[in-house]
Amino acid sequence: MLSELPRTNWTYDTAAHLAARAGFGGTPDQLERWTQQGLEATLQELLHPEMESSPQPSCAAPNQFVSLRERVQAAMSGEETAAAKRTVRQAVNEQLFELVNWWTQRMLATHAPLVEKMTLFWHGHFATSALKVRSPYKLWQQNEALRRHALGNFATLTKAISRDPAMMVYLDLASSKSEHPNENFARELMELFTLGEGKYTETDIRQSARAFTGYRINRAAEQFRFAKNQFDAGTKTFMEQTGNWNGDQIIDIILKQPEAAKFISAKIWKHFAYEDPDSQLTDRLSEIFRRNYEIRPLLETIFSSEEFYGQQARDAIVKSPVQYMVEAGRTLGVSIPTGRTLIQVYRQMGQVPFFPPNVKGWDGGKSWINTATLTFRYQLARQLVAGIREVSGPRPTPTPQASASPQMVNLTAGANAVRLTALPVENLVTEEDRANPEATLRKLYARTFQTTPDPQLFDRILSVAKLKPLPLADDAIRDLVVLMMMTPNYQVC
Repeated sequence: MLSELPRTNWTYDTAAHLAARAGFGGTPDQLERWTQQGLEATLQELLHPEMESSPQPSCAAPNQFVSLRERVQAAMSGEETAAAKRTVRQAVNEQLFELVNWWTQRMLATHAPLVEKMTLFWHGHFATSALKVRSPYKLWQQNEALRRHALGNFATLTKAISRDPAMMVYLDLASSKSEHPNENFARELMELFTLGEGKYTETDIRQSARAFTGYRINRAAEQFRFAKNQFDAGTKTFMEQTGNWNGDQIIDIILKQPEAAKFISAKIWKHFAYEDPDSQLTDRLSEIFRRNYEIRPLLETIFSSEEFYGQQARDAIVKSPVQYMVEAGRTLGVSIPTGRTLIQVYRQMGQVPFFPPNVKGWDGGKSWINTATLTFRYQLARQLVAGIREVSGPRPTPTPQASASPQMVNLTAGANAVRLTALPVENLVTEEDRANPEATLRKLYARTFQTTPDPQLFDRILSVAKLKPLPLADDAIRDLVVLMMMTPNYQVC
């Protein structure tokens, strides 16, 4: 079943639910505005945002590493020392750090939260890791492509990804030759990107790989180019259809399979709503998506449905590390660390953007939470609210995920550390509120949980607030925010 949400069921809480799932949460003022304007107007705002410009990272230039590549070649020939190789690696790593910071800041500041949320979703779907690509420019290019097509057409997006230089390096497409086709991209195109496991044959993989030969990268511009002399133009039989297929035609054939629409629409539902939807629901989503593979109508159907706001969907998704950090910055106003500190935080929580653990991306869901990562989240909450220092100095090579037993990051140490401000309490409560623990807590609760209060949880936290001297001091208010951020309720949305 998939029924439309009755207009009478559109409330502050449903608006808050949508804000957290379709973006990174909302402020009380924004949620009140959404409540008043209604679901339809809110969805139009999310699905058709105004174009916005964002400062580009320093890596947004295709030829910046030409001299570095020359140095790498010189170093490999023995003309430079190992120290020179380290200098080259460090320069690349610095820009990878900046790229992670740039995207985080963009998510924090965006007026198009659904675009960024979908960019993050597609980043996990078409997973590409800097550990292999090692080109900040290519990764930035891919991020921009995902953003450009985030709410557009899935067929167009998939074809763009097949020509994306970062993906071409990651899955070895750029080295595939007519006489020896590389099967990596062809396999993952079907298994992970469009159909799912078991919906194709080994013959389909081999025939598809032939169709994607001749895909190359123009080194000067770092753009896709087609090398006709490396393309296998022979007859191919793919999914029981025979022709002189090229890569785009292979994608078209794949998307004609009913399994493709079901696979993608179900994955999007699970990402935004909850796991294990029933077959009737996924069949309905698939029917809508398969008409033309437009992403906006699918999302509009999901976000308009009663099932999306139902009890099964409430608090059903564990916040990813990126969601946790960006939401805290956008809704509470905490300062988000940058540089090495941000990379360390993401790593300890298990998700470093541009460094997915493998081609499957991040598992997500309950995998975000274990004893180590939950303990770290609790420690992080206190340091974000109290104010932290960004560690400067040498920067390590980023790693894609936390170790099995991660050590807590010391966010307050380091020479030449830069002080990040503590949570600005004056933005959350008034001087009058400070004299009334209940009034203060209601405002803090609305910011932290973005819902009307759960009576039991509210009363437990209020009992703590009533023990503090009045009027409530800044640190006392920050302690209450930390207490709420350390509850299980805050880890989900």
